[in-house]
Amino acid sequence: MQVLRNGYLTIAVYCVSTALSAVWVTFAFSNISGSTLTFIALLTAYVIFLGAHLMRGGRPFDLLRKHFSEVVILNMLTVAAWYFMFLALQRIEASVESAIYQGCVPIAVLVCGLFAGQASFWSLRTLGCILISLCLFSLVAARVATEGVIAIEMSRLYSGIALATIAGIAGGVYVYWSAQVVKKIQCKTLDILCNRFYLLIVLTGAVGLSQSLGTTLHAIDLMLLGRLVLLSLVSVVIPVFTLQHAIVVLGAPRVSIIVPSVPALALLVEQSFVGWPSPLVPSLIVATCVAVLFSNAWMSMRPTNHALSSAKP
Repeated sequence: MQVLRNGYLTIAVYCVSTALSAVWVTFAFSNISGSTLTFIALLTAYVIFLGAHLMRGGRPFDLLRKHFSEVVILNMLTVAAWYFMFLALQRIEASVESAIYQGCVPIAVLVCGLFAGQASFWSLRTLGCILISLCLFSLVAARVATEGVIAIEMSRLYSGIALATIAGIAGGVYVYWSAQVVKKIQCKTLDILCNRFYLLIVLTGAVGLSQSLGTTLHAIDLMLLGRLVLLSLVSVVIPVFTLQHAIVVLGAPRVSIIVPSVPALALLVEQSFVGWPSPLVPSLIVATCVAVLFSNAWMSMRPTNHALSSAKP
């Protein structure tokens, strides 16, 4: 019983930290380059993952050396998922971004399974994804319709929705592909974590540096740097480790039922600070969470599944 309590506490920490970090990026880091933000957050996380792997006596670079092509694909998908996610959070509300991301991931996983012949179109899993799609279309339409009510530029709104959608699709493909890699190679979680961020760090470092040479360089003081490092712990390190621990203790099916609460938690934090002028968008965010929950619950009934399809990879 104590083990189960610890497991539920761990997944609660995951959900809260993921929701808080999303809102934090939206409100506190809108003036810094998205590339610089992503670079510092992921570089800090990578150093921690690498140090943990080395302290356990692991060989973190064996995966890159022995399975170069698989690592390249993992890196490309990570770039699309994480980079576009951070960019989207700087343009639209955290709850809207989380709902779009969480909704697109299981849909992408299902499409990958259909193409690979590992999933049946006529199933509850497909019904769940159709339900998610309807909620997402309604959410996006409602958010666009309230564009004039909530102070945000139309170009930023459209680009934020597009970036969140691309990030979610890339995240879903990453979930599917990484599961195949782990199954094929029998590697450990830290092996993946120490080899999936190379391209993202190089890309965001190069882009962030070129942007910093202009106006951003003088704005990055020690206090801001400390906040970015703290953001890395809250948005990357803590969620990754707590999610993995919860999977081990509770099992993937139980965890997959709890994870869709992230957009709702982000919405709750937003309501506490600023609030929404209309209940329509918040209602559709909650509806999307419920649709993802049902989709994951139906998916967990299968003997073999890609559980946690809604978690941010």
